[in-house]
Amino acid sequence: MTKLHDNPRTDQSTPGDPDAVAPPEVINVTSRRVKCDGGGALGHPVVFYDMGEENFVECLYCDRRFVLAGGAGGGH
Repeated sequence: MTKLHDNPRTDQSTPGDPDAVAPPEVINVTSRRVKCDGGGALGHPVVFYDMGEENFVECLYCDRRFVLAGGAGGGH
């Protein structure tokens, strides 16, 4: 899902692409299942994401990137 209509290289499928726009915030986590509310009083609805086989997931509302910390078991 593209975040900026004028730049197709800002989506969650390009985390290693040097030309991709960096996420606004990277949060290291110890679980493959994460919750995001956008942070603060002006956030967004609470959403849950599961990384599946990947070591990261991006919030489709605010673009925060949740990255599985090195050595984390990644249990649910």
